[in-house]
Amino acid sequence: MWIKEPPNVLGQSMHETVNFLYNVDNVYIMDNHLAAGWSWLQKVNVEDSHYYLHIDRHYDLLGFKNTVQKQVTDKGINLHELSFQGYLDLKQPGNNGDLFQMFRWDNYVLNISYAYPDLFHETYFATHKDGNREDDFITKDVDFLELLSEIDYWIEERSDREWILNLDLDYFYGYVNDQKIQIIDDEYIVQLAVNIKKIIDKVKVFTICLSPECCGGWEKSIEKSELFCKVLDLDFIEQLKEKTTYNTV
Repeated sequence: MWIKEPPNVLGQSMHETVNFLYNVDNVYIMDNHLAAGWSWLQKVNVEDSHYYLHIDRHYDLLGFKNTVQKQVTDKGINLHELSFQGYLDLKQPGNNGDLFQMFRWDNYVLNISYAYPDLFHETYFATHKDGNREDDFITKDVDFLELLSEIDYWIEERSDREWILNLDLDYFYGYVNDQKIQIIDDEYIVQLAVNIKKIIDKVKVFTICLSPECCGGWEKSIEKSELFCKVLDLDFIEQLKEKTTYNTV
């Protein structure tokens, strides 16, 4: 079902705009990764601690601890009780007094952890080492071959706690001479989806982000999401076609 329906004309996502958020069972699909934090809170018990696997070109580990303390904790706001729009409406003040969206595509992980300090037990990051790295937050860095061969084993074996699995499709892309190109082929993507399907019932929540600007545009990110949807038997692509013409601005 749609948590947020897409517009007929898909716009930019960038750092704080969400075009859509879609949910089927324990899977959430979005265009902007900032929606992942809210999605996790709909499925997990916030009193428990979880294993976390982050598959993304970037670490997404900026954070604003003081802002979360002042704007969320001190005000008694329970993020897991907010509607998605309520989550989007949370603001943080800028240096000149302007208000900006509190949760963005680069800070949602740590901001959620500041609000719920026990939510993450161990954290595993498969990235291209782009962005801000917080050594104290990361349990282990994982390379792309280890990720493919071991993901189902890790989740199967570490069953004492529930898992949060977080994927950004820009993991399969990189920059070459300022051009975004696919650097991990479709065969890998499909096999990763197959391995995830083996353990999807053991994952408490699985978030998939399209990040069109980081994949070279909507067409490419939708194409890669379709690879996952076919393997996981998700109807997201069909639902998206009903809501939008795939036109973009």
